[in-house]
Parts: sequence; C-alpha cells; structure tokens
Amino acid sequence: MVRGKFAALLGGVALLYLIVTWSGSDLLPEARNIADMKLMRTMAVDDGGDRQVTVTVSGDVQKDGPSDSTRPPILLTQSGRTVFGTCVRLKEDSEGFLEFGHLAECVVGEDYARAGIEDLCDYLERDVSTRLETKLFVVRGETGESALRGAGSENTAITDSLFSISQNPSFGGRYWPYTVREYFSGQEDNGLSLLPVLKLEDNRDYDPENPAAQPEKTVRLAGLALMEEDKLTAYLTEEESRGVSLLTGNDKTDPFEVPLSDGTVAGIRLTETKCRWEPVFDPEGNLTALTARLEVKGDLDQFSGDWSEEMLREMERGFSDQVRTSAQAALDRSQKEGADFLHIRRELMCVCPLKASRLQTNWDSWFPTLELKAEATGEIMRSYDIDRPGVSNGE
Repeated sequence: MVRGKFAALLGGVALLYLIVTWSGSDLLPEARNIADMKLMRTMAVDDGGDRQVTVTVSGDVQKDGPSDSTRPPILLTQSGRTVFGTCVRLKEDSEGFLEFGHLAECVVGEDYARAGIEDLCDYLERDVSTRLETKLFVVRGETGESALRGAGSENTAITDSLFSISQNPSFGGRYWPYTVREYFSGQEDNGLSLLPVLKLEDNRDYDPENPAAQPEKTVRLAGLALMEEDKLTAYLTEEESRGVSLLTGNDKTDPFEVPLSDGTVAGIRLTETKCRWEPVFDPEGNLTALTARLEVKGDLDQFSGDWSEEMLREMERGFSDQVRTSAQAALDRSQKEGADFLHIRRELMCVCPLKASRLQTNWDSWFPTLELKAEATGEIMRSYDIDRPGVSNGE
C-alpha cells in the first residue's frame, strides 16, 4: 500500500516536470541575475503636462564588487499617463533589472502636489513592489526631478540626505517624516494630512572644478505642507510646523536657544514632550474652549553664564515660553485655515468617549469659534558639567 502511494507520488512529480518542460518557461518566474538588479531608493513624481506624469528614480552609489571603486547612482526619468505605466517603462528601458521593493522615499514636485497626489498614493498602496512605509516629501517651488538631480553627484545621491533626515531626526531638526500609511490615516479621518517640505539650496561645499565630490545643491527640511483632499493647499511656517510636532509628540530632539538676562544664551536640547488636551463644555454640552497643556523636558547643552538656581528657573521659563509660542502658532493657523490638521477631534473622542457622538456631529460648527489655548511647562533635567550641580541629574 505504501509502495503504491510512493509510486503515485513519483508519477505525479514526473508528469508535472513533463508539463512544465513541454510548455516552455512560461509557467516559471523569469530567472534574473542578481548582479543585474538595481535597487531604487528614491522616486520623484511631477506634473508632466498634457495629463502626463513624469517619474524620476534614483538608487544608491554603486560599488564595483569587493573593490573600493564606485559608479554614479542610477538616475532615470520617464513620462506617461500613469505612475504605474511609467514605472514599467522605466524598467523596460533600463540596463539591468530595476527593483522598487526597497523604495524608501517619494519626493513630490509642487505643481503635482497642487494638482493632487491621489493617483500616486493609490499606486504606492496597491503595487506589490512598493510599501506603505515609503516616506513622502513635497519640494517647495521646485520639481521632484530637479531635487533628485541637483542634490546628487557622481559620489552621492539624494537618498543619502533623505535617509539621514528620516533616520536621525536631529539631523533634519523638528519635523518627522510622514509615511504613506500615516498620510492615508489623516485623509481617512477628515481629509487633511501634513507632509514634510524639502527646500533645495546651494551647497556651500560645491566645487565647480571637482563636481563629482559634492552635489551642487542640498536639501533641508523647511516646515510642513497642508494636504487637503490630496491637494497641496498651504505651507506652514517653520514655527507653526514646530508647534505641530510638539503638539503631536513627534518632536523629541529639537534645539532651543533661550536668551537670558545676563546677555548669554542657553542651548537646550528637547528630550521629552507630552501633550494633554483639556476641553471645556458649557451646561448644554457644547464645546467652548480647549487647552493644549504641554509638559516638556530638556538637557542643558550649552551655558556660559554664572550658575545659580535663579538662572536655572529663568532658563526653564524661557524654554516654556518658546514651546508655548510655537504650539499656539500651530493652533492659530489650524483655526485660521478652518482645517483640523492636528486631528484634535480624534484626540478628544479618545479623551471624552461619552461625548464622542456629539464631537463627531458638531465638530465642524464648534471648531471655528473655539477658544484654543496652549500652555507649556518646561523642566531642564540634566547637565553634564559637574561644576554646576544645581541641575537635576535625571534620577
């Protein structure tokens, strides 16, 4: 009995082999040499005019095997009717095999962002080779292609700068990158999302006589862009953007420079942020006022004045004032735009679950007239100067 089953299994395997062999290689995945695979790390999407999109892709600097020699990063551009179709043509026209499974960042040109990025996000969500963890950026006043080409050289790629910004918030400062997943979350909640803004600037280290060493341009983070129903509608100032990061708990490394009464300036590194929303309802159950109460902590990284407990308190007051000013600026801008881009309603529905139904129903009528207020309490937790023991060691 066992021998019969084993013989039947062998016969089935043999039959399958014959079917695959006779039908050619159509039933099997196309074999590719891994040495020919080119991993794309950054994509730029722009308005190509005449209902076209322009897609530019960039990879890392390429290394030639075990040697230290390198080749310039791949940089390819193609236009088409859809992002998907254009990416397919990029693969067909390239030397080697382009792979988008490691796509980490997508840079959107301003014109394309104003027209709407719904098609791009739809592609990034649906295509099997892309990821929802891809980070989105908007280039202010430029095309995405100009950012990829300007911030790259023979020895560097824009991917390097964007990776540093994404992985090390202190490099980029105060605005954490938003992924496709987070973008969809905001759009699903109330049609509002924020995206980090890139600004293209001249590179001070660029040498025209040695253009391969450094790129001609650099990119830096320059605030946040408001996306309403998938379209770019406004830019937030850098202070408003910092307020957003503080209110949402995403700002944990921002430097604060606090002027003091003795003429010196204290350098404080933000290390912890907590925000508590405190709503006020009238007797009829209508929301009339809302306070964002921030508690922030920081390390004292620079101070050259005469140390005293009074000076420490002055630093903390100045630290608190700067946090409160940024948070208030974000609240004011949100109300001015008539756009709850902070998703306060969603936060309040968690804080006040018994009032969730009324918040859901009446938020649009309450929000424009709400008294929005930010309060902040700052505490300096640590200094590494043993001659100034007045600052807590954090224990």
